[in-house]
Amino acid sequence: MTILQVNGLVAGYEPGLSIVKGASIHAAEAEIVVILGPNGAGKSSLIKAIAGLVPITAGQVLLDGHDITAVPAHLKIRQGLAFVPQTENIFPLMTVEENLHVAGGILPRAEVAPRIAEMFETFPDLARQRALMAGSLSGGQRQMLAVARALIVRPRVLMLDEPSAGLSPKLVEQVFARLSEIRQAGLTIVLVEQNARAALAIGDRAYVLVEGREAHEGPAKTLWDNPLIAELYLGHRKDAS
Repeated sequence: MTILQVNGLVAGYEPGLSIVKGASIHAAEAEIVVILGPNGAGKSSLIKAIAGLVPITAGQVLLDGHDITAVPAHLKIRQGLAFVPQTENIFPLMTVEENLHVAGGILPRAEVAPRIAEMFETFPDLARQRALMAGSLSGGQRQMLAVARALIVRPRVLMLDEPSAGLSPKLVEQVFARLSEIRQAGLTIVLVEQNARAALAIGDRAYVLVEGREAHEGPAKTLWDNPLIAELYLGHRKDAS
């Protein structure tokens, strides 16, 4: 069942200067969809446009069959679409628990404390750091907190922009393992990544964006094993067998 459908999206930060140029993607329930491509391909701009943070001039975004193209960013989260940006995704001068309280502010008051408890159960490291200022967390813990902040409102779709940026290989492995676990609960994940190897390892399907539109689509393993795509777009060379 398709949860997120994006049709012919055109978007950009300035009128007449489109960065996303007719991109179309879709994601099914409990699926991890990876968006890859060279620098400047429009990957981050695409999911920011879907989230309502980059103006859309053409195309359509459907969430669970409902047209949310023109819905403001702050209301899309209420409809089930959560977005974790690459940077500035936590409040560093608040404690871990305060960060979750703020993120849960759109929930009925009686649901906030139980949802925070669920997030601490899902992310035990955060539970142990609940009273610490978020700015003192490690890079991996910050990413976990950013994800927990998005999950607290029970979204249908979670979109993440470069969650591995700046993390050590060990922390990347931990963050991606946790994303894979979260998907098991039925959450759809759309992941923009430069770390193609790590992303494709947990992904079900993948798109390669080139110049603002999808150039290739297929099962994650198929894209990684394609020597031409791997060398041109994914940053590694793989000899054809």
